[in-house]
Amino acid sequence: MARDRLYSSRRPKNGVSASTYNQKSLHRDREYGFYWYSWLWHLLRPVLVFLCSVIVVLGIVASGWQLMYSQFFMPVNPQDTVVREFVIEKGSSITTIGNNLFKNKLIRNKGIFKYIIQFQGLTAKIQYGSYPISASMDVNQIISVLTSGTATTERTITIIPGWTVEDIANYLVKQGALKDSKEFLSLCNNADLFKDDFREVQDAVNSGTLSQRKYALEGYLAPDTYRVYSNSTAESLLRTLLKQTEAVTDGVFNTEPATETVYDEEGNVIDQVLYESKLTHDQTIILASLIEKEASTKEDYARVSAVFHNRLDQGMRLDSDVTVAYPLGVKRLLLTADEIATVNGYNTYNRDGLPVGAICNPSKAALSAALYPDMEYIAEGYLYFCAGDPSKGEIVYAKSKSEQQDNVLKYRPLWEAFDKKNAEG
Repeated sequence: MARDRLYSSRRPKNGVSASTYNQKSLHRDREYGFYWYSWLWHLLRPVLVFLCSVIVVLGIVASGWQLMYSQFFMPVNPQDTVVREFVIEKGSSITTIGNNLFKNKLIRNKGIFKYIIQFQGLTAKIQYGSYPISASMDVNQIISVLTSGTATTERTITIIPGWTVEDIANYLVKQGALKDSKEFLSLCNNADLFKDDFREVQDAVNSGTLSQRKYALEGYLAPDTYRVYSNSTAESLLRTLLKQTEAVTDGVFNTEPATETVYDEEGNVIDQVLYESKLTHDQTIILASLIEKEASTKEDYARVSAVFHNRLDQGMRLDSDVTVAYPLGVKRLLLTADEIATVNGYNTYNRDGLPVGAICNPSKAALSAALYPDMEYIAEGYLYFCAGDPSKGEIVYAKSKSEQQDNVLKYRPLWEAFDKKNAEG
């Protein structure tokens, strides 16, 4: 009671009535920990409760957004920064574009792509053409590129020397330049469609051997790098390649031969004009295709050409493995006895002279070598060659059959190892 009276007789400094303090109120204040500042706690408590609620809600929202982002919006592969050309064909719908992006593994969800485009009213901003896109871009970045108006209507293609017609067709399909290879390959056997516009094709027609060839246009699709329209047809692509072939052959066949100094085995100087080939333009292209497949350096182009010319001049068969491999689709260095015995218009083991047609599309260097072989190798009478170490692209030459057989025995184990390694991938 004394305490009650003591508290009731004391006037609080903060102006609160003394009657508000007693044993019960003091206990309450001490329980909250603020003593006479309980009024402040009453103000802060609802604020803190609200802030904690907001934090919890934001955490839930953030977790939900992170889940949605990872499922629908984030890049398919953030580490894959390789830029690819994504082509939008003329007249493609937003649904088709989304499906193609998803099929090419550039977006995670085609429905979200379509929704964002339509929600933001961007449909009209997407035009046909070719766009640079990578799998490291998220869906919003991809949409930004597609609606930026920076589409190009051209693409770059590179045809490698030594590729066959089928190699080129497969490459164009892989690059998205063609939907499939059927029309392209079919047109490669339709020389009549191109003969009136391209001299080299007309020469091939005049040879009278096109019906025996695997592809009429094999050998006439110039290796080079081209800029072509993204919506180019198979025919327009072929015309582009054939036009370049004309430019290349004009530069080769119309070049005046220069004088070359060569030496015989005794060291005597032979001054003469470069070798005057007896082959037609069509036959030179065929020979160049063999040289392209057999050799890999400019020096070896001319030396291999010399061996072939020497054999042709002496009426010897060319006995070239690459002419056996072409119609059979064989990719090995070593051929079987059955493969070598195959009878067709290309096999120079059982056919005199050149094969019936080209076996690949040769480079300008191979064409020049076919027309102008190495004069020292001509003069010294080299008649044979074989691969040395295939991993180094070596070629070993011989003048006699026995020398050639010795070289074959020496390097055959390396060829077997090379074929085995390739077979194992």
